[in-house]
Amino acid sequence: MEMPSAYTKGYESARALDPERARNSLAHPVIGDPDADELLVALAPRGQEALGGLIQIGMDGDERALQDAPAVLREFFESCSTPPDWLDLPGHMPGIRMFHRNSGLVLGAMVGGTLVEGFATNIAKSFFITGKIRDQGIRRLKQNNRHMVEIFLPGGLERDGDGWKLSVRIRLVHAMVRRLLNASDDWDHEAWGTPVSAAHTGFAITAFSARSLKHLERLGAKFDDEERAS
Repeated sequence: MEMPSAYTKGYESARALDPERARNSLAHPVIGDPDADELLVALAPRGQEALGGLIQIGMDGDERALQDAPAVLREFFESCSTPPDWLDLPGHMPGIRMFHRNSGLVLGAMVGGTLVEGFATNIAKSFFITGKIRDQGIRRLKQNNRHMVEIFLPGGLERDGDGWKLSVRIRLVHAMVRRLLNASDDWDHEAWGTPVSAAHTGFAITAFSARSLKHLERLGAKFDDEERAS
């Protein structure tokens, strides 16, 4: 498998530490989100207004309306609505309590630590090319903060929760950005792989979890092992 050149140095370092995980990581810089990408390929030609209306039908979970919707839309939202076997929603409660107990510090850890680290990596290239950070940085931070709050509300990641809906919308926004950059001369596929790749989103999820906990500790937040694991 051919690796994007920007990952070569990091791969060699990772292979020295954990060869198996390093090999497993090889595929991810060239993978996007196949289900979301397929949805856009099928529905984007209908136009922005029609696409937005169909996505809203899926978000609302209106079974009658979904019966008349394109099969690709029904299949996408069925897959989103089915939790993976490993997901333990009740097990999130200790982490939710920790979040709200330390909410002020969480904001500082995220904005002053985790996001800064993330934007210093290749994950930020799509933001800079599209201008989302340069031109709309404050709005972007507000969106991040709102998403974080919604997923940490009890029930937020259940099918009808706002955290769940925002998470699905983010997947679709990423797919739209991927579609845009894949057709742009500004994106160097040989160097960077797929725009907003699985490697990028995997890194972001890890950073928003593990790195945020590290920064929280440095800011004085208190949490036990159960809350950390949650």
